[in-house]
Amino acid sequence: MINAARNAGGSIGISIASNVLAHREQFHQSRLVESVIPSSAQYQDTLQQVTSYFLGHGSSLLQAQQQAIQWIGQQVQTQASFLAYMDTFGVLALISLAAVPLALALRKVKLGGPAPVGH
Repeated sequence: MINAARNAGGSIGISIASNVLAHREQFHQSRLVESVIPSSAQYQDTLQQVTSYFLGHGSSLLQAQQQAIQWIGQQVQTQASFLAYMDTFGVLALISLAAVPLALALRKVKLGGPAPVGH
């Protein structure tokens, strides 16, 4: 009975964490993409620096520009994933904190007493 409850609880917990992770990653990615504006000076500086990096490693100009754009996209994805994991751990911490009063409310078992007999 305890194993079944533990397995069910673990499955539900993993499902909740996966769901929160997926939704928060989408949310953070959409927020981060809003700040990546190709016409901004920061974007152009970063694009130029990363393009220069790839040019220095033997890529052609067109390949270096494409690699730089892909690198910026990967950085946005990485940051969105990081923020989503932080949110997911926050939700799991809140659930754990909410379970503490429940655990404290469980009745205490006297050790060494007679075993309960169920009918």
